[in-house]
Amino acid sequence: MNTFLLLVPPLINVLVTGAFAFVILRQYIGRRRSYQLYWSVSLLMAFIATLAYMAMLLVGPTSVSGTYFFRVYYALGGAIMPSWLGMGSIALISKPRFSRTCVGFLLLLSLIAATFVLDATINMPMLSHIAGTPGTGTLNPGPWLVMTILLNTLGVVAVAGVALISGWKMLRRQASMGGTKTSNILWANIFIFIGAILNGAAGTLARFLGIVSIFWLIMALGWIVLFIGVLLASRRSRQATTVMPKRTSTHVTQP
Repeated sequence: MNTFLLLVPPLINVLVTGAFAFVILRQYIGRRRSYQLYWSVSLLMAFIATLAYMAMLLVGPTSVSGTYFFRVYYALGGAIMPSWLGMGSIALISKPRFSRTCVGFLLLLSLIAATFVLDATINMPMLSHIAGTPGTGTLNPGPWLVMTILLNTLGVVAVAGVALISGWKMLRRQASMGGTKTSNILWANIFIFIGAILNGAAGTLARFLGIVSIFWLIMALGWIVLFIGVLLASRRSRQATTVMPKRTSTHVTQP
């Protein structure tokens, strides 16, 4: 019973990130936007990482397979994932050439971070009590910690910064864009900003304040808020794409 209750918060994260990844992947397949690809990569990382966490609890954290699942969880979810979420935000507002340069740099950092996590020494007594927590302190301090803090910081700053900049620009533009009120687009950016802050706060509270019992609940709330923001933004995109064919069709049929 206790094991089942401990699996509920991660399960919520699995469902939310899985649905989120499915939506963004569908958008990427239909529109081929680079930022949708990078967001999809990030969300798939979060999805796989949380599945690995649940698998670790089911097989036993200190078992051989359990330690393997823990490293996968920590490498993807703890170290690398936030930076790719931020990469999607950067690609949303930057030129393709700059985005490609950032992707190349991020690929190198991600590989280094993953190597450090896979090579780090595990504190087995801490790992045995990981259930219900993010696993803070389970890896002995080393180079992986520097890379994790760096990638997490870059990711949160990118997502939150782009959301704030976009929201500020919307306030200074006309009252409506593409059939959607500017206030609705602004709300999308506000939700994305709050979601990014919640996800970043979950790890910060666990690492620096020792608040670990509500980590998964905060993460679930952060993903849900981010999901709402992306859905609001994509609703505007769908409306814009439905307007364009009408204009093109009217232009073609004119004598």
